[in-house]
Amino acid sequence: MRPLVFGLLLVLVGALALWRPARVAVATLLLLPALFPSAPIDPLFRLTPEPVETQQTFEYSGGTVDTRFYAPVGGGQHPAVVLLLGAGDLTRSDLAVQFADALARLGVVVAVPESSGMLAEHLNFDEVDAIRQSIDAVRARSDVDPSRVGIVGLSASGGLAIVAAAQPDLRDSVRFVNSFGSYDDAMTLLVDVASHSIDVEGSVRDWQPEQRTVDVVANALVDTGVDDATRSELLGGPSRQRATEITRNFSPEVVSRFARISPSSYLTQLHARLYLMHDVDDPFIPFTESRNLVASAPPGVVARYTEFSIFEHVIPERPTTWQTFVPDVWKLFWHTHALLSELL
Repeated sequence: MRPLVFGLLLVLVGALALWRPARVAVATLLLLPALFPSAPIDPLFRLTPEPVETQQTFEYSGGTVDTRFYAPVGGGQHPAVVLLLGAGDLTRSDLAVQFADALARLGVVVAVPESSGMLAEHLNFDEVDAIRQSIDAVRARSDVDPSRVGIVGLSASGGLAIVAAAQPDLRDSVRFVNSFGSYDDAMTLLVDVASHSIDVEGSVRDWQPEQRTVDVVANALVDTGVDDATRSELLGGPSRQRATEITRNFSPEVVSRFARISPSSYLTQLHARLYLMHDVDDPFIPFTESRNLVASAPPGVVARYTEFSIFEHVIPERPTTWQTFVPDVWKLFWHTHALLSELL
C-alpha cells in the first residue's frame, strides 16, 4: 500500500510541476522575498545558481545608456524584462539588483539600463529613445525569446515606459508594461507639484511633494521651453487654481512637448497589456495619477491596477500594522503572479 501511495504522491507532484498555474504560483512565492529589503529568507538564493552578469554601454539621442544584464544559467531562449529605474539615483538601490537577480534565477533575462538623462533628472522625449535602445538590445540577444519581452518602469520611468511601448516601431515588440508609482499626464502632475495639492474625486487635498520630484519638474519646465518668469511662479507655490490657469496659457509648442511625454496621449496606441501599481501615500508622484490613467484608458488596456499602503514610493518599507501589511502582501502576490504569468 505504501509504495502505491508514494507513487501517487510522485504523480501528483509531477502533475503540479507541469501545471502552469501551479508553477507560476510557486515562482511568485519564491520571488516575493526579493521585493522586501529586510526579508529574513531568500529561498531563490539558496536553491538556484547565480545568474550571469554582463554590462553594455550604448548611445541614444540624449546621451549614453549603461546597462547591466542578468541572465539565467543554461542554454535556450528565455523571457526578458527591461527594468527601468526612476530619475536620479533614488531607486538605484541594492533592492533593484536583488529583484533583477531573483528574476534571472527564475529564468528571466533582466536588463537594468541607466541613461545619462534620467540620472540627471531630465524627463523628456529623448528618454523614450533610451528605452528603445534598451528594448532593441534585449531582443537582439540570442538567449531571449523576442515574443516575451516586458517592461517594468519605476517612478517617472513608468510613464515613459508606456510612452515608449506605444511608439509605432515598438508597440508590437513589448508584451506588457508594469508602471509602478508613475504619472498619467505631465501637465496635471505639474499642477499637483506646483500647488502642493491633489484632486481626489473632486476633493482637493494638501499634498507635499518630495524635493526630488520638484527638481525633476523644474528640469522639465526648462526642457519644454517654459520662460523664466512662468517657471518662477509655478515653483513658488501658487494655488491649484492659479497653477491650472498658468498651464492653460502655455504656448502650443510647450503643450505639445508635455503631451509627448504623457502616457495619456498614447493609450489608444498601446498594444501591450498595462499593469499599474501605486501607493496611496506616495510623496513623489500622487496615486491620483494612476487612478486617472485607469479612468481614461480604453476598455481592455489596463489588465490590473493595485493600490498599496506599505510602500515608500516603490520600496515596501513603510511601517504599518499587520492589519494593513497582510492584505497588501496578498495583493502584491496576485499582482506579481499576473506579471509572471506573462513571462513564464
